[in-house]
Amino acid sequence: MRKAERLTYLFALPAVVVFALLTVYPLIYAIVTGFYKIDFIRARTMFYGFQNYAEILTDDTFWVAVKNTLLFVVLAVVFETLLGTVFALFFNSGFRFMKLYRTIVLMPMLLPPITVALTWKMMYDYNFGIFNFLLKTIGLSPVEWLSSTDWALLSVVLTDIWQWTPFVFLVILASLQSIPLEIYESAQVEGASYVQSLRYITLPLLRPALALVLLLRTIDTFRVFDKMYVLTGGGPGNATETITYYIYRYGFRYFQTGYAAAASIVMVIMVLVFSIPYIKQVIGTADFQRNAN
Repeated sequence: MRKAERLTYLFALPAVVVFALLTVYPLIYAIVTGFYKIDFIRARTMFYGFQNYAEILTDDTFWVAVKNTLLFVVLAVVFETLLGTVFALFFNSGFRFMKLYRTIVLMPMLLPPITVALTWKMMYDYNFGIFNFLLKTIGLSPVEWLSSTDWALLSVVLTDIWQWTPFVFLVILASLQSIPLEIYESAQVEGASYVQSLRYITLPLLRPALALVLLLRTIDTFRVFDKMYVLTGGGPGNATETITYYIYRYGFRYFQTGYAAAASIVMVIMVLVFSIPYIKQVIGTADFQRNAN
């Protein structure tokens, strides 16, 4: 092995060690813990086999959490992707003070999720929130945004859309600006309209960026916890209880660590299943570009 190769592996070693400590070890520990029942009161650990998984899969509350999670993921990811793409197309056209407006649009993404959740919780307040104030101004009845089973989950979705649409906007805008202008000029010479250019040039070329955005946002929305914890606490009832909040409740309120670890592994499997199509798209695009070069 040459000296340059040895130095490369040596410089990569700290990153590999950190990755193993922060990712691989916790995952293995969770897998192992999921097969045990831990009694903190008696300081006793008992091998439980697949019983934790059996109890999870037969728990009606778990399936409510799965339904809420899937609904949250679909609504948040779809609307964030649509709005972010529309904003990117608009900003890519260029206009006066574009840099200023772009900075304003990106600001929600820079805020901590807890800060965002607390801000929106005040805005959702039944008596003093800005939303109900506006509804009363136009003669409509106030809405129980966070205490109604009909509105609670949608309110959390709206909060997530407000914060993370800028992320989609940023990725898609960068992808748009990497498309050569000569392609559009050639299309205009051939008489293509804006809609035709959008359909046959822009959207096909944006496919890799859209696949990446969908992958990252799907993974991130699956593990949403902070907004649920601050805004609704999983309520009212189980209306906003997601899988992560379900895991938190059993792990840190009921101290059923083995059960919570098993639920975590179930969630990891679900995320992998949902992410496989996006991962294939991203890898396929990367292989195509590598072969083209």
